[in-house]
Amino acid sequence: MSASADPGQHEWFRLAVGWHIAFAALALVTAGLVAVDPEVGGGAKVLGIALVGVLAGWYPLAGARLLKAPRSRSGWWYIVVAVVLTAGVVAVAPAGTVLLFVLFPHVWAMLPVRQAVLGSALAVVAVATVFAMRFQDPVSVLVPAGLALVSAVGVGLWISRIIDQSVQRARLVAELDATRAELATVSREAGALAERERIARDIHDTVAQGFTSVLLLLDALEAEFKNEDIARGYLRRARETARENLAEARSLIAAATPPALRTASLPAALRQVVDRIGPDLPGGATLTVEGEPRPLPAELEVVALRAGQEALANVRRHARASRVDVLLRYQSDVLALRIRDDGRGFDADRRPAGFGLAGLRERVAAAGGSVAVRAAPGAGVTVDVELPA
Repeated sequence: MSASADPGQHEWFRLAVGWHIAFAALALVTAGLVAVDPEVGGGAKVLGIALVGVLAGWYPLAGARLLKAPRSRSGWWYIVVAVVLTAGVVAVAPAGTVLLFVLFPHVWAMLPVRQAVLGSALAVVAVATVFAMRFQDPVSVLVPAGLALVSAVGVGLWISRIIDQSVQRARLVAELDATRAELATVSREAGALAERERIARDIHDTVAQGFTSVLLLLDALEAEFKNEDIARGYLRRARETARENLAEARSLIAAATPPALRTASLPAALRQVVDRIGPDLPGGATLTVEGEPRPLPAELEVVALRAGQEALANVRRHARASRVDVLLRYQSDVLALRIRDDGRGFDADRRPAGFGLAGLRERVAAAGGSVAVRAAPGAGVTVDVELPA
């Protein structure tokens, strides 16, 4: 359907073949009735049948084409000729009124509503005039003509109202389909964006941090290359970090639970992270667990582990701390995690550059939790994470 076409046209004519069959059937019935009418002479019968034949030819020539077009004034060309031919058949034999059963639908199908009322009136007046002239009794024709006009207009208006409602429903359905398609597109884009952000956070919290650790260990290895025992220790830790990093990368690809949580509890997984950073700090790193550890939803434990990894990675990279303490507290309705270092700190009023804290906040917020960062220059940093347990 074109943008300019009236969608209601299809309500009239989606069964166009049925309209063609109905017209052909009524034309044949009318011709048959004229042929067997005993009150019609031989010459008149030929004339009546000929007029029906002309109408039958006029319909496929103009009418069938107009039925497929939007209702417009161009329908008048067909209607006027059809009314004249119908009136001619009625003038020959009263059986010609059968053609009105198909003429009225044509009027309402081809013309706009107001013009269809005029077209119906034209058809009724033409046929009534023929009857009045034929029977020389105009008064007796008025009542049937009035009833015919009222019936034609009433039925036409009723059908037009149904079409208008169908048009409105069709447009509403089209708008709903378009809106649904737009929402689906937006949903896909939002989902893709959220997934990219999740992957970015996971890569930052695992793979990127692991590579950073490997680089730091290799730098330390190079500095202590002459001391074989210390160098071997750095090399061993670099190898372990690379192996763990590979396992994390594989879990990200498979969208699986982090390897540390796959075989251990959250406290044990956090202890692995703390033990990994401890040798890099002069005062070491500690983990304290308060409350009774209990299994929590996997998604919650992943967020807690990633938050701890990110905070400890920041300590290693930026804090220049000598010591870091981690506290994991199980409460009745909250899982709390605190990471406190004694490093150089920063101005809490100015957000530090980098992806880390922003990614940590987004991850925790997505799980319904909160992050509080307390810091001051020279006074270290404390990161408090609370998650609904």
